[in-house]
Amino acid sequence: MTTRPPVASAALTAALMGALVAGCAAPAPTPSAPVARPTTSATSAPPARTGGVTDLMAGLAPRTAPTKAPDAAFTAAMADFSVALLQRMADGHDNVLLSPLVVELALAMTANGASGDTLAQMEKVLADGASLEDLNAALPAFAASLPSTDKARFRLADSIWLRDAPEVNILPAFLQTNADYYRAGVFRAPFDDATLAALNAWVKEHTDGMIPTMLDRLEPDLIMVLLSALSFDAEWAVPYDEYVIKDGVFTSASGAKQTASFMSSIESAYLGDGLATGFAKPYAGGAYRFVALLPNAGVSLADYLASLTGDGLVRTLRGAQDVPVNATLPQFSFDYSADLGDALKAMGMPLAFEAGRADFSRMGTAGGNPLYIGYVKQKTFIDVTPLGTRAGAAAAVGMKAYGALLDPKTVTLDRPFVFGIVDAATNLPVFLGVANSVAA
Repeated sequence: MTTRPPVASAALTAALMGALVAGCAAPAPTPSAPVARPTTSATSAPPARTGGVTDLMAGLAPRTAPTKAPDAAFTAAMADFSVALLQRMADGHDNVLLSPLVVELALAMTANGASGDTLAQMEKVLADGASLEDLNAALPAFAASLPSTDKARFRLADSIWLRDAPEVNILPAFLQTNADYYRAGVFRAPFDDATLAALNAWVKEHTDGMIPTMLDRLEPDLIMVLLSALSFDAEWAVPYDEYVIKDGVFTSASGAKQTASFMSSIESAYLGDGLATGFAKPYAGGAYRFVALLPNAGVSLADYLASLTGDGLVRTLRGAQDVPVNATLPQFSFDYSADLGDALKAMGMPLAFEAGRADFSRMGTAGGNPLYIGYVKQKTFIDVTPLGTRAGAAAAVGMKAYGALLDPKTVTLDRPFVFGIVDAATNLPVFLGVANSVAA
């Protein structure tokens, strides 16, 4: 991970949450309006298969699902989730960049397979106790309301990857629900090196190349990966001229003095909440804004983060004063990756991660064994320049099976062994030998 100013990264995360909050106020689909979605009906045409990856959505007829405009309860729950996740992941030293939206999308798809106390905990963390049905109706509507234009491009995508093994039994209703609400593509694959390459290529494509590798490996006990990815590429409403860009000194969290290129402008949205001051800077078209909040002198970033609440952040952003602001912003660029499991457990959904106790009975089984969340990973990228901002994010939820389903075998050639080089078509050896020693 590239080392960059932690204050800037906090401002950046606030910016993305600001865009998230701003998006909640944007026009959304009419309540209960049916939205066309693909289906996973078993009566549809046979799936397409390429390179060992079977696209289960190929040639299938669309289906509709009801959505509703995000209301005040959804906005409050989403803001609370965003702030709580940032508070759990910020360590006071490293840059942090989260996309609460893609994490929420990936976990909402996962929650469609949960039942009992596992579902109740997930509903509490993801939707502040609202029902999964309400979340399924509001979250896709919010995502669909986020605009994309030539100068402010925004793209979201979701997919589900299943291990191609006879023991894996994923319920069609689970896949159907996620296809209906989240337009999630469904792929079945052997979870080998080719699958890993295809999965990472999917993420790279849907993050416009900003997240080239989501996962480093597919573990032998991995049953399913649920993915959500986004890309954001926007120009400033008023780009910075070269003459307003000057070198300056940024003081890092450790006290180190760092040389940075600072961009100056006069903005018209001043932010303040008593503990921090900041500004909002619009992107082209006005649908998205960059926002930054700088803790007051004597207030540490850690203390300021601890004071944040979702409602407080929303009120601060909505209460921007229309007054001139001499705003100075450093250019910065970094990538970030993290495992969010411990944070999500601490936020109130530990059952989903407990093998043997998690209840994902509405999702399916593997070898008759119940499933649980093995990990939730996030990768992000940001590049803030005089022309605008590029940002990408992806989240992956890895589902595993409790019990000895795919017990990995181990072979360590640490004593004499037979080896050969064989013709793959006939299995006849071209070379055949015995290694009694490997010393040069």
